[in-house]
Amino acid sequence: MIAEIQQALAMINFRIFLFSILLFFVGYTLAPFVYFRQIKILLAYPMWVARKLDKIADKNWHYLFLFFFIFSINLISLFIDLISGYIPGLPFLFAVWTGLNIGIVTYHTLEGRFYYVSLLNPVALFELPAAFVAFSLAIELNCNLLNCFVFDRQITTFQPYLHSFAFIVIPLLIVAGIIETFAIRLAHKVEEEQKKAESDEEKKDKSA
Repeated sequence: MIAEIQQALAMINFRIFLFSILLFFVGYTLAPFVYFRQIKILLAYPMWVARKLDKIADKNWHYLFLFFFIFSINLISLFIDLISGYIPGLPFLFAVWTGLNIGIVTYHTLEGRFYYVSLLNPVALFELPAAFVAFSLAIELNCNLLNCFVFDRQITTFQPYLHSFAFIVIPLLIVAGIIETFAIRLAHKVEEEQKKAESDEEKKDKSA
């Protein structure tokens, strides 16, 4: 198992990993401008996601169902990012676009407050590295297929990239999904208790 993880980690090119982080933050930095200017074509998808997240937060879903939903959405999204490596230039665009989408949702949800600090929340500390690894693998696959960079290795078959995805990205998403599930359920419980307290207070006021 340890050897498998070491092999998966060895697939990640550190320079490309840093470059994928840079591309993400290009999109994330542009997000407040896009939100403020109300550029509809760029707002359509992330605002749809924001509305869905609001609905999820309002529903009292079972822990397992909520976890499976969150994990599945993230897994499908990052797997699409991975296979984008077969299309010239697409992983670069996806990295920026992901940063833009996450930025817009974050800016909208927090109303612009603690915009960059919010990336230090426990969920993001697992989800973002998973995304950066997926982008790194996709970019390296893309470049190897196009011979645009000179690497120590030229791996054009998909299996090694999928192996790294399975042993690095998926475990990170599982941990992130567990944390996010409990965070949503806790927030829902706190909200219900607040509503109950307000209702009890109103009843006391009426009876007084």
